[in-house]
Amino acid sequence: MKRWTIYVITGLLLILGVGLFMNRQIDKRINTPDASLEQPMIGSTTNVNKDVSMKAVLSHEQREVRYLSPAFHVNTKSNIVYASKKNEAQNEEPLSLDLYEPIGDNNKQRPVFIFIHGGGYKEGSKEDAVDISNKLAERGYVVLSMNYRLKTDPFLNFELTLSDAYEDIADVIGWIYDHAEMYGLDSKKIVIGGDSAGGYLAMNFTNEYLRSDPSLVKPVFAVVDIYGGLLGKTVHENMPPVLIIHGTIDAMIPYRQSLDLKDALEQQGIHHDLFTIEGAGHDYKNVKYIDDVVETITHFLWNVMNGPKSDELPANAGLTAASGDPVSIKLPESFIRNSSVGILRIIVPEGWELAENDVGENVTLLVPAGLTPGNYTVFASMEPDDQKTASVPGYVSHVKVLSPLQESFETYFDDTDQKAKTLISITNQSKHIFNGSLQVTYETKQGNQTFTNELKQLGPGESTAITIPELINGKSMVRGYDASGKLLHSSEDVFHALQIDKPQSNIQIDGDLKEWSSQASFEVEDVKMKDWRGRDDAGATGFLSWDSANLYIALEVTDDEHFQTSSGSEIWSGDGVQFAIGLADENGGNPSEYHELGMAMDNKGRLIKWRWITPQGFNIDDYFETELAITRKEQTTVYEAAIPWNELTLDTTLVKPGLKLKFSLLVNDNDGEGRKGWLEFNSGIGTAKDINAFGDIYLTD
Repeated sequence: MKRWTIYVITGLLLILGVGLFMNRQIDKRINTPDASLEQPMIGSTTNVNKDVSMKAVLSHEQREVRYLSPAFHVNTKSNIVYASKKNEAQNEEPLSLDLYEPIGDNNKQRPVFIFIHGGGYKEGSKEDAVDISNKLAERGYVVLSMNYRLKTDPFLNFELTLSDAYEDIADVIGWIYDHAEMYGLDSKKIVIGGDSAGGYLAMNFTNEYLRSDPSLVKPVFAVVDIYGGLLGKTVHENMPPVLIIHGTIDAMIPYRQSLDLKDALEQQGIHHDLFTIEGAGHDYKNVKYIDDVVETITHFLWNVMNGPKSDELPANAGLTAASGDPVSIKLPESFIRNSSVGILRIIVPEGWELAENDVGENVTLLVPAGLTPGNYTVFASMEPDDQKTASVPGYVSHVKVLSPLQESFETYFDDTDQKAKTLISITNQSKHIFNGSLQVTYETKQGNQTFTNELKQLGPGESTAITIPELINGKSMVRGYDASGKLLHSSEDVFHALQIDKPQSNIQIDGDLKEWSSQASFEVEDVKMKDWRGRDDAGATGFLSWDSANLYIALEVTDDEHFQTSSGSEIWSGDGVQFAIGLADENGGNPSEYHELGMAMDNKGRLIKWRWITPQGFNIDDYFETELAITRKEQTTVYEAAIPWNELTLDTTLVKPGLKLKFSLLVNDNDGEGRKGWLEFNSGIGTAKDINAFGDIYLTD
């Protein structure tokens, strides 16, 4: 469990919430957002002195802080109708939101975060934001995760798609005004954010209404754009502070667009921050990144909550350092400007130290060696060295502490001995040379194995590759020790890689799995579902096989209630199976394109198939060849499919032993009251479309 280590200097930092009050001048600033403009600040000069030297004082104190610490349990009020509008079919559509609020919060006016889901303006729902909504509400925000009108073909008339969505967002803001007292909402403090299409809507709605109806968006004090892409128009000069979040290998919305957006905001003088997730695709909800995303959002919002001037804010609220390394924090211009008449006070976790007591434009902190990786908070404030002037408002920085080592797994087929193997790449993330050893404990088909290897003179930023002569399939634990035997790195991961053989006898697609017992199998056991009651509620075992004609897939699914009333592209919302397949490139890497297919049986026993994603040259929708059987007996549903290779690749000569496939699968569950969630084997389908989260499959004889 990650620990959230937060520290406060009483009387200097702006702490928002009951029981954490500042001195009267700062407290006045909380209650009167514009009051800070009237307070005398340290020093009156407006010129930044580049030859800066100031005294820094370090202290340590632990305390939970509202809007930063996850201090509350969360209550959810679902399906609140905020408006009713005609959709593209000219039918009246009730539009609803889910409200997440902190339990036991005595604050009567809580800031509101409107979250807008993604889905390309044609799919997705408010339930997609359950995880991030809960995490924000735990910290004191009231989150409104909203549905809005979707379109079958949103780009046929994109202007209408946007105008309808903008109108729906405006209705939610109106709902906040109307229900502020009922739900304890602060209608003067609103954040608008979202992911993908939702991020685009959050940015462009705010930018558009600053022109057309500025009074409506006056309470919007920040925008959070999670890989939403570019603005449709020039940045308005009154745009509130913007946090941009984007992964570097996003294949759906290029990372370059967020860099361009950052430049546009900078040119207009809008305070902004770009949080770059190295090695991440179009999937901020991935368990590897979600905590970092939430910490970055909450620290950014804490700093901008009460409308400070841009020169009072840090250029970057999110920093990264390996344990044992220094981390440099650039001070805001107001701190630098007033350095001659103030003392810099820094509050850090236990064990952290200052590199030097006299600092310039940057303060450098030393992160302890061996510190548990995770997210930590640093507070900074400027205290006057006399009693005649007010303190410069304090701010927080979020420091993500990394392990000195980073590992990544890649499988490959060794033609020399015709075996699939695993390559582990180890990178030194620290600023020091690493000497020591690496121990890997991992799962295989034969059971747990341990592999040990020495690491000598691995320089900062350097990588080395280690070969394990078999496939890692399942959980792995990687430990790194220094030369003295001290544990400096420990991480656990799950990576699925399978070898699938040809069947010993012909597979009959008939809903009977008797001939599958000798084939490669896997458990679909990663639960992404609310109120899951165990395997009797939903559980699944999968099987894979192949021959020169087909790829075969089968599942035995335990499900207490079978419910499927949708058809076509909407079958994901009911009971059924989705799976994604792509042929690795010639170097064994991820292909640029892949297939996502699904199969289901409706309540009347009719079989349904669908293909949502496909490379160029293939039919989409339900127009693909496959032999399919789905049967249900008591509480067990059996799925079987034979998919011809010519439906998966234009070059069937590639289909032979040693071929590497990228693969992911999920089983949706619906008990009659909407989709509860899903079980998955690998990821990259349910929360976002990201082939980088797929696992590996090798064809063998």
